[in-house]
This record gives sequence, structure tokens and C-alpha cells, in this order.
Amino acid sequence: MKKITVIILIILSISDNKVFAQLSGDGSYLWSNTTFSYSFNDKTEVILGNKNHYSNQIDQLDYFYFDIAGYRKLASHFSLGLSYRRSSSYKSEKWNPSNNYLSYFVYLAQPGNIKIRCATRFAYKTFETAASQYGIDNISTVDLFVKSNWHFPKPYVMDEVFTEIKTKRFQNIRLYGGLHILKLKHIGFDFYYCYWKTHSGPVWNTFNVFGINTKVRI
Repeated sequence: MKKITVIILIILSISDNKVFAQLSGDGSYLWSNTTFSYSFNDKTEVILGNKNHYSNQIDQLDYFYFDIAGYRKLASHFSLGLSYRRSSSYKSEKWNPSNNYLSYFVYLAQPGNIKIRCATRFAYKTFETAASQYGIDNISTVDLFVKSNWHFPKPYVMDEVFTEIKTKRFQNIRLYGGLHILKLKHIGFDFYYCYWKTHSGPVWNTFNVFGINTKVRI
């Protein structure tokens, strides 16, 4: 049964985004994330990642990125990370690429039966058709029941808050609730819902997002 479940989830994770779009009943977004990680030792890790945003409003991808990140654990509760990300967004019927240079200060804790990861991110973004941006972001994840031996999917909650320094305003606020559907030694799958508020001009836009994370550890 476990092998069948793994096969089904792999097929879902690599299927065309139009297939996933049919699962979204609210007309907003469906996202897919894929990461490949490798640990040189218990302190140093490198991660290759990809994320795709499929918009049901325009029936196609409107954002994607590929990135590489490295993390170094400095103490039991702290680590530092550096990342380069190449992203592109679809606006005005054309793709607009950007380069993202990111640094992370990460706090780690595991009180009781939960696991906390809180990252402060400093971002410098350059665009081919717009002015550069500087940002300070917060990305926090809380995994629940991490020490429990039950075989049911384990829940987690997450937030992402992105700010832009020049304009002194929030750009994105994202609140997640998800389940770790499968968590093996070398592969894992998560399903999640995200409530997303994004600032566009003088107004806030709100979207509902359904997503899947595919995590491969080499």
C-alpha cells in the first residue's frame, strides 16, 4: 500500500499544472514546490529549489523560480543561509525576469512535541524592466506532533510576511495550513492551503491557494 501511495504522489507532483488546476474550486491559484537537498555533514546543507504559480484567472503559469541555497548551522538554535534565485513573473502579456540575492538568519527550536523554524530574510532584487528592490521578510514554520509515532498525516502551520524597504510597506502576507502526507528518509510530500494577501498599487488583493510540496533528500 505504501508503494502505491508513493507512486500516486510522484505522478501528481510531476503532472502538468493544468491537471492540478482542476482541483482548485475557488478560481484562485495552485502552487507546486520541489526541492532537492544534500547535507555535507550535520552542519552544512545545500538545497536546489523550484516553485510554480498556476493562475486560474488567466489559465496559465504567472510566476516561477529556480534557486540554490546553502545553510550553515552555527549553534544548536541558529543557522545562516545564502541563496541566489532566478525568477520570472507574467505581466502585460510577457515574462519579466529578475535576480534575487537572499540571506537568511534562522532560529531553530523544538519545545516539547513541536518544531519551530523562524527565518528572517534580507532580499535584494534586480529587474530588467523596473527599479531594484530591497526587502526584509519573515518566514516561520511550526510542525506539530513531531515526536508522535502515529501513522496519520502530521499538520503544520506557516506564515510568510514580505516587506519592501523603499516604500516601507508590506508586499505579501501568506498564512498556511498543511499536512505532511508522506515523510520518508529520502522523499516527502506535503499538501497545503494558503490564504494570500498581496499589495498591488493602492489596494490589497486576496487569493486562495492550494499547493503541493515535493521534497527529495539525496
